[in-house]
Amino acid sequence: MATTGSLNLEESASVGGMDHVLDILASHQHPCIIIGCNAHRWMGSAGTHSRTCDILVRDYQLESIAVELIETSRWERVSPGLSPYSHTQPDSADDADVILRRTTIDDDSKYTDFELNMLCLWSEATYRIQVDDCPTIEVPDIHVVNNVLMEEDWHPAAQRTDGFWYGPCPHQDSKMKNIPKWLTPRPLSVKGYPRGKSPSKDTPIFVPTLPTYLDALIYHVTQYKESRRGLSSESSWQIRNLTRYLYLELPHQQLPLLIELEEDQFMQEYLRTYVRKPYFVYHDVPGLGFIGTRVREWDPASFPDYPRRITPDIQEKIS
Repeated sequence: MATTGSLNLEESASVGGMDHVLDILASHQHPCIIIGCNAHRWMGSAGTHSRTCDILVRDYQLESIAVELIETSRWERVSPGLSPYSHTQPDSADDADVILRRTTIDDDSKYTDFELNMLCLWSEATYRIQVDDCPTIEVPDIHVVNNVLMEEDWHPAAQRTDGFWYGPCPHQDSKMKNIPKWLTPRPLSVKGYPRGKSPSKDTPIFVPTLPTYLDALIYHVTQYKESRRGLSSESSWQIRNLTRYLYLELPHQQLPLLIELEEDQFMQEYLRTYVRKPYFVYHDVPGLGFIGTRVREWDPASFPDYPRRITPDIQEKIS
């Protein structure tokens, strides 16, 4: 299993609300691999916060782990259709192999509404990722305070040397060498915010690597349109988000990705027809007033001559 190095988290008053889940997985000699909305926020996507924790579980250990979680009295097994959103739209939680609902919330902070209240266990057969063959990246926690990209090889600006920056904001432990001095990295934790893992706990948490994860998402989109509509819909949304925030349609991102994907034909066609939302910057122009200019976020030449366009001479002045 490929991982990053150890991660240093800022201490906070919160204890890990999911420590017991990590302990149970460890007792089964099972890694904690999170998937779903929380995983894709560790991949740089600015998707909404989710109160559902999705975990990938080996097929043959699914029931034994579920039973042990229920025996803690912190979770109860529920039937599909009891998700808060099931009555309005297909919800991916309803398609999980095991759906558990929280019975108690340990966190008494002001952020209790962000605490995880659903736990979905997904089998390898359903999610189409094998636990023991899955290349992974270590992440700090199950909770994602700020969406950041942990697998930094996929950052769209990773190879830039001109001081220009776009894409996901780097995190406080980033190993990227070309982060501009004017850019403030995002913290990996916030004091008082719910934590899945206690700062003192050394149990690692992983997410699949981007190519592995995209292959699974593409399978959901193409094969589960009727049988697991919630999962198919959410996976389509995640593909769109990952493309948007990692600029996967750009040649320097697309070509390395297609080489690693098994579902390369689907993704190539998807990226060929992908249309990015227009992006504007606003500035004062003498004699014209306050106007907007449509730009290409990755192309400094498309920006007007004002501070958002970071060129080496501007970089020197603000460093």
